[in-house]
Amino acid sequence: ARVGGETAEMPGFYPEDEYDVAGFAVGVVDKSKILNMDSQKEGDVLIAMQSSGVHSNGFSLIRNVFTVNEQNLARHFSDLGTTLGDCLLTPTKIYVNAIQQLLAEVQPKSIAHITGGGFIENIPRMIPDGLAAHINLGSWPVLPIFDVLEKAGSIDHMEMFNIFNMGIGMVLAVSAEDADK
Repeated sequence: ARVGGETAEMPGFYPEDEYDVAGFAVGVVDKSKILNMDSQKEGDVLIAMQSSGVHSNGFSLIRNVFTVNEQNLARHFSDLGTTLGDCLLTPTKIYVNAIQQLLAEVQPKSIAHITGGGFIENIPRMIPDGLAAHINLGSWPVLPIFDVLEKAGSIDHMEMFNIFNMGIGMVLAVSAEDADK
């Protein structure tokens, strides 16, 4: 049984009769340690963990914005401080160690990994019915790659939040008393 995750959709990526091999990991948690988002209450705080880049979402759109060829991938963008290719190859940040350290100090009420569906679709999944998140746009640094993509592709600003992580790879809900920790 698959509990969560997704299968990548990559239209136009594979030539006819070509395929990809993908892997996945399954984790186990003691029932007593499962996070309970229903313990959230008004006044709890969302804490964002910075992403390292686009991670692995939105590459179909990126391929539509930039024709993927050697010339474009080698193009240096002053806003990025590197080439487009090097920026897009930035490894996806893995949050396991940071979350394990955090769990030793604080008990988050829920956690959301910002993956497919971007920022807007993932945060509501971690909030119980009856509550809503208040997000202050501009309260975190949006990585330059997202500004470059938005401008180059003439993508609506709010649509960017439906597709990409916009500089946030993981979000945690914690009590207000634990926010500073």
